Amino acid sequence: MIKFSKRIGALGQRRNLGLALVLGGIFGAFAALSLAEFGYDGGLPLDLYLLMTATLIVSAGAFFQLHLYNRQQERKLELERKENAVMRMALDTHAIVSVTDSQGRIIDVNSRFTELTGYERNEIIGRTPRFLHESEEGTQTFHMIRAALDQGRTWHGEHCSISKTGEKRWFEVTVVPMMSQRRELVKAISVRTDVTEQRAAEADRQMSAILDNMQDEVFIYRARDLRMHYMNEAACARFGWKTADVKSKTMTDIRGDFDEARFRRHLAPLFSGSVTTTYLQGQHSGDPVEVSTSLFEAVDGEKLLISVLRDIREREALARAKLSSVSVVSHELRTPLTAISGAIKMLKGRFSDEYSKQVGGIVDIAERNCERLLFIVNDILDLEKIEAGKMSFDKKPLAIDALASEAISSLQPYASELGVRLSLETQVEDAMVEADASRMMQVMSNLLSNAAKYSSEGDVVNVAVTATDGGWRVAVKDHGPGIGPEDQAKLFNTFAQINAADGKKRLGTGLGLAITRRILDNHGARIGVDSVVGKGSTFYFEIPKYVENAEAETVIAA
Repeated sequence: MIKFSKRIGALGQRRNLGLALVLGGIFGAFAALSLAEFGYDGGLPLDLYLLMTATLIVSAGAFFQLHLYNRQQERKLELERKENAVMRMALDTHAIVSVTDSQGRIIDVNSRFTELTGYERNEIIGRTPRFLHESEEGTQTFHMIRAALDQGRTWHGEHCSISKTGEKRWFEVTVVPMMSQRRELVKAISVRTDVTEQRAAEADRQMSAILDNMQDEVFIYRARDLRMHYMNEAACARFGWKTADVKSKTMTDIRGDFDEARFRRHLAPLFSGSVTTTYLQGQHSGDPVEVSTSLFEAVDGEKLLISVLRDIREREALARAKLSSVSVVSHELRTPLTAISGAIKMLKGRFSDEYSKQVGGIVDIAERNCERLLFIVNDILDLEKIEAGKMSFDKKPLAIDALASEAISSLQPYASELGVRLSLETQVEDAMVEADASRMMQVMSNLLSNAAKYSSEGDVVNVAVTATDGGWRVAVKDHGPGIGPEDQAKLFNTFAQINAADGKKRLGTGLGLAITRRILDNHGARIGVDSVVGKGSTFYFEIPKYVENAEAETVIAA
């Protein structure tokens, strides 16, 4: 194309020169004819006169040809200016352009650059592009670009920039060096294309392909307003929603009695950074389910929550079968164990002082182990009663703060043996609830004994009672080894045995927290845990406030 244009230009120049010579020839011919017809009587010799005339004619032709050439060049420059203006407009519309000097300082930017970064032109000029990449990865990218430019090479790749408002956007970037004749960098032109939406779409496509093949139900939604971003096919099928309708839904559309305030309290540890995943177990459409929720940040900086709802009917059925088998054995064990325990107590009462010194230690060991076995058997039978719907709850008004204080007094001797102190911290009084006092004492005893067991000598276990919207929150905080996210999901399962983060083994049946959760479920309460490995755990439950004038009731666990 360029060679063709040059040939056309050369042809035009030859045509202009030919035109000038033709005109000059015609002019000369007329001059010669006039001389021949009218004669010449000037003072100059004829040949000199003709030479001067020819010179003037050729000069006129050359001037005319130069004039035509200049006109042609002006038209060419005007065309190039128009083409450059169109190209500049196209770049300003579709690309983000910046120019840097040999030191990497920005000396020019287009309007799209200021629009997408949020910075005014005077805030940009004179700075290096590094201020848009305030991260270790961004700094590494900046050094890679600089190294390529110093070698006279064009750099192409993707990087993330941070706008003035903190928004993260991804760009595909081409940086072209402009070198001097001595191969030194003079300036560099950077052309960026915003690919944030393409990256997000590709990430969504890949995620959808994976999640749609899961049997678990997956919900991805915005943290700020709980509006749905994505639901996999299993989740849509449960609610009978079409994929196209998902983004018009929020988490509050999942069920009519959805308590957003309570749900956000459950999510609070995710935003504080104290946990990476929260867990809930409950009923949905009559089925037992477990919900795990995590927080993550999308490529555009939007904070999203992902909740995975897992049907645990099969797991619960296996647990019930296991419990049923164990409970049969437990029934057979409880009667002889009770008899053995009674016999040991009678023996201790009949020993002489001298004899007691000799065998008292052995009898004490037998008594403690017998009591431990009875405790395990009773736990198993209690759980079996709850699962079978046969445990009764005698609910009456009681002050949960007073019950917490009583539980601390009761468990302090056990905690003291471990070198641990129990402390009550509350600013509320008469925190009334409607509950079965003995069962709630069982809940507090389980939580306090676990906290003491996982604490180190010299530690303090703190118990706090605080008010919530429509209820009370009782929290038991220890400073033990903490519990990893993978184990938190199993904590409230039957026969759950977890490995402490410090590697130490503690005795336990794996039934205490399972019983605790089921007792609280029957009180309309919810139990949860916040834990960070190496920093301890906080087990808490939230229970509704007592409504005055409500009649006391006795209910059977269902």
